[in-house]
Amino acid sequence: MENVTRLRRAGAVCAAVFLLLAGAAGILTAARVRLVRSLTDQQAAQRWGGEGSAQLSCFFPEGEYPSFDSFYETARTVDVALTEASLSAASPNARLWYFAASTETSLYASTSRASCTLQTTVFRGDFFYVHQPALVSGGYLSSDGVNAGYVFLDDNAAWRLFGATDVAGMPVTVDGAEYIVCGVGRALHDSVRDALYGETPRAWILSDSAAGMTAGGAAVFEIVLPDPIDGFAADLVGKLPFPDGTVTVENSSRFTFSSLFGGLAERETLGVRASPVTFPWWENLARVAEYRAGTYLLLSLLLLAAAALLLLVWIVILYRPFLALLARVLRGARDRFDALRDRRLRARQKKTSAPSDE
Repeated sequence: MENVTRLRRAGAVCAAVFLLLAGAAGILTAARVRLVRSLTDQQAAQRWGGEGSAQLSCFFPEGEYPSFDSFYETARTVDVALTEASLSAASPNARLWYFAASTETSLYASTSRASCTLQTTVFRGDFFYVHQPALVSGGYLSSDGVNAGYVFLDDNAAWRLFGATDVAGMPVTVDGAEYIVCGVGRALHDSVRDALYGETPRAWILSDSAAGMTAGGAAVFEIVLPDPIDGFAADLVGKLPFPDGTVTVENSSRFTFSSLFGGLAERETLGVRASPVTFPWWENLARVAEYRAGTYLLLSLLLLAAAALLLLVWIVILYRPFLALLARVLRGARDRFDALRDRRLRARQKKTSAPSDE
């Protein structure tokens, strides 16, 4: 009876610790999933074409930024490659892929009420297909030419310049040129985002309406395109005529289980690079998230391994009496089998010796 009570207590302890370990692993997994889902600019491929699309980002070395006009030739190269691969849009008016090229610069802005310096992203293409800050008012800038002469602000800039956030349609002067505010987005706020996004007010302007601001070229090229077989999109982008030292990231796969698990062995060198590339704040944010997600994955795997080992111990403890009984039954069966075999052997020996006795 005492042994049974001891076994029950041991089983209860194992069960409690097992549930604690499994619960902690579940919490870490949920935190990892939530972290990845919060990075909407890493999920442009899923929004565009789901599993059959890929998103890649190319970060160019300082001093070797391609001109914004060069991306027209890049677009033609991509079109030719997709056509040669027999990939086409579902309808004549549909689009098969898109890109965004961008750079950042500091510009002076003013209104009749106030003035400030804006950290301005100048872009060409569908930048807001990839980056979608939560709208406070108005809408995003589009690349169809209708929004030339418009500017998109974050709420920090709107408050600095207008003292309000519902300012879509209001005029603002940026770098001596007149613009109309098309919309206002919410700035990012938390401990990590504040450090990377910064407190400087931000603005976004199309390169078509900011010719004087694009002389230095684009620092980043982002593309979302079909990926009918694994590696097709990465191979296509790898063949584009970009400068040596360009850092390419496949955003659509960087947070998958296999990528994070494979990156565990490279954690000591995460973020280390030899080329002089300056990452924009959103890529730095993604790299921090990549490190955190990898940490969550590693800890959850260790907890699950400990839980599995404990489960095995629990099963052994729980079924040890039954295992002992089974062992006794097997030993008894073996003994009976041996006795039966011995009797048959003696009987055969008796029969073979009977004629000689006569």
